[in-house]
Amino acid sequence: MPGTSNHRAAATTVAAVALLTAVIAVVMLPFSGTEEAWTEWFYLNDVIVAVVYGLLAGLLLSRGARTVGALAGLAAIGCGLAAIGQRYPLLEVPGGPPFAEQLLDVVGTAWVPGTLALITVVPWLVRDDRLPRHARVAVAAGATVSAAITLARVIRPVNGVIRVGSPEWDAFVENTLPVQMGVVVLLGLWATGDAVLRWRRLPEDRRRGLGWLAIGSALMALSFVPLALPLEVSRPIAYASVTPILQMAAQAFFPAATLAVVLRQRLWGIDVAVSRTLVWSLLTAVSVAAYVLLAQGVVALVPLPDGTAGAVAAAVLAMAVFPARTWLQDRVDHLVRGPSARPGTAAERLARRIGSDAAGPVEGALEAIRESLRLHSVRLEIPDRSTEDRKTDEDGTDSAAEDRGATNNSAKNGAADVQVLAAAGDPGGPPLTVDLSYGGAHAGWLVVTGAPGEKLDARTKKDLAVLAGPVAAVAQLAVRTGELDAARARTTAARVEERRLLRRELHDRLGPTLVGVGLTVRGARNLLDTGRTAEAAGMLDQLRVELDRSAEDVRTLARALLPPSLERHGLGAAVSELAGRLGGPDLAVTASVSGDTGDLPPELAAGLYGIAAEALVNARRHARADSATVRLAVDGGNVVLEVADDGRGLDGAAEPGIGLRSMRERTEELGGTLALGTAVPRGTLVRVVVPR
Repeated sequence: MPGTSNHRAAATTVAAVALLTAVIAVVMLPFSGTEEAWTEWFYLNDVIVAVVYGLLAGLLLSRGARTVGALAGLAAIGCGLAAIGQRYPLLEVPGGPPFAEQLLDVVGTAWVPGTLALITVVPWLVRDDRLPRHARVAVAAGATVSAAITLARVIRPVNGVIRVGSPEWDAFVENTLPVQMGVVVLLGLWATGDAVLRWRRLPEDRRRGLGWLAIGSALMALSFVPLALPLEVSRPIAYASVTPILQMAAQAFFPAATLAVVLRQRLWGIDVAVSRTLVWSLLTAVSVAAYVLLAQGVVALVPLPDGTAGAVAAAVLAMAVFPARTWLQDRVDHLVRGPSARPGTAAERLARRIGSDAAGPVEGALEAIRESLRLHSVRLEIPDRSTEDRKTDEDGTDSAAEDRGATNNSAKNGAADVQVLAAAGDPGGPPLTVDLSYGGAHAGWLVVTGAPGEKLDARTKKDLAVLAGPVAAVAQLAVRTGELDAARARTTAARVEERRLLRRELHDRLGPTLVGVGLTVRGARNLLDTGRTAEAAGMLDQLRVELDRSAEDVRTLARALLPPSLERHGLGAAVSELAGRLGGPDLAVTASVSGDTGDLPPELAAGLYGIAAEALVNARRHARADSATVRLAVDGGNVVLEVADDGRGLDGAAEPGIGLRSMRERTEELGGTLALGTAVPRGTLVRVVVPR
């Protein structure tokens, strides 16, 4: 797209020019002399601004943030030119470098427009809505003041870039510097106040990062307070290097604060992942720099004797300031890492929330991890059991376990293979996935995200690995609890179904039979009363046949619920009887029993009997089989049941029916596994393995 290409071209140009000015200023350093310490601090500050704001401007301009990006680029290029102008006259060349006087004037002017705009204008523009009326007034005031101060410094008869006007005008500009900077400070504090109000009043998703922007804006405004003091006060402070040090600290913090808002709110469509390691490293560097600058500032402000005494005094002061740096480093760790920065805190919070959270142990565990590791969202995913069942049905083996192992590193084959067990928070930046295992088996995935624009690092993954064990245990507990609830529901449903079956048999078959018996007896009695004995005898013979059929129906119903042979002689005898009862001319059924099956637990025997009966019924009704074989074996600690037929085999496209689901549910209730495969040479093989 043409617009995107223009944005990228402008971004590349601005960033390249800013970085080029910084490189030129740095390359000139070894070939130039030195000045007073406070000017060297200003030089260092200008180089830092050129690099940092040049990169910031490139990022913003490339994503279409034209105004803020342009102002950041103006500050970067201006400070880069100021650094060149400050170093160029000091080049050690015979006769001095040419145009040195003109470049000295650039030093006092190039940094002004961009830097003042950063203080007075940019904080108002870092937002996701239209500027309200008061903000438009503030932006106009900031732009006007920045332009006026720049113009006043450009057009001066003595130190200006354009040397016109009277000496009185030059003196006026110089003497009113505190007033000029005072106005800048007030406008900067106004922008800070607006950022604070937005942070307090806006909803959570729109105020992300505004606290950092308020702090950065305040630091930028306050760093210019020394320049707003009377000249007789501000100049000694500047000569002591305090002013440039304050400005350098503020200039280092403000772009990070701006990015905090831009990236967390994804302003202007910017979605860039910033590593936690990078943030931690930058903040740590800032804390170290603050420590060094604070020690240097104290040494500069406190009169010290020359020689050894001064060195000893400086060492004592540095040691006194060291606890402050340690405290600051702890705050940085806590800011970036959260409570997990302190050993054991995350695990302690996790254990506390598991047992006390009203939402449940899984939800409490995820919320504890989110809070402890400063995460934006935490999601617990487990393999979808229904998907595994489908794969097992189609492949004939438990290939779902192989698939789970193959997808541990690739974070799942797709959404269809994953069930979200619980989640805390809303998705933010790029996800980080940690595998969970329990008892040596894969148990699921822990998927976490940082804030929008934040990329989680290896330290976060290491912290999650420590917590993965308890989370996997809690997840398994929740899964097993769910399975128990489902099994309880299935048991209840089975009891209801059995009662419904009994009611149907009694109402539809036994009831009418008994009514018919009564009518037949009455009819036979009437025939006997009329002397029609032969007809009455024939009617009673028919009644006997009907009663025999009803008795067999009752016995069949009793065997379907629980065959007597299962209680009397064990599972082996019951399976052999089942094969004989279901076998016939249309389906030849043979049974093979090995091992001691007589002392199996009743619930285990009843469950396997039901599976065998269901498999044989399926072979008769659906498989169009001519023969079937039932094999029952006790092998060590397991009981193996196999039912094979020579029918038409499995239909991979068909959905599992009630019979197959019933067999699988019975197997799961027994704690075993069920696999469907192809019999040899053809047909279907049902193999069930349950622990004895």
